[in-house]
Amino acid sequence: MAAEFALTDEAESLSRVPLFKRLTPAELEKLAEEVDQADFKAGEVIFNERDKGDALYVVETGSVRIWVMDEDVKPVTLTELKPGEFFGELAVLDRGERSDERHGNRGYASAPVEQR
Repeated sequence: MAAEFALTDEAESLSRVPLFKRLTPAELEKLAEEVDQADFKAGEVIFNERDKGDALYVVETGSVRIWVMDEDVKPVTLTELKPGEFFGELAVLDRGERSDERHGNRGYASAPVEQR
């Protein structure tokens, strides 16, 4: 019988993210060591459209509203992300600019995975 492997809180949080579901406990622990946690307050801008993409963010608690300005310069909500969901991956992969704006709607913490 395989030995139980108790994950740290950070690794446990990452294990709930679909992107990381296939990682082994040891891989989750290694990833947890590499990420930095950042806390954002409700309404705080996480990044703006056209910012350089340098991190992937995972919503740990609360929610994140993703929006863009329409042609009438009015904000249009594209989606609202919940715990376990992630964002910022495209800009990290292609090293491009952010394509929209992200704001915290309620208090939450996210773990940015920085581009290496």
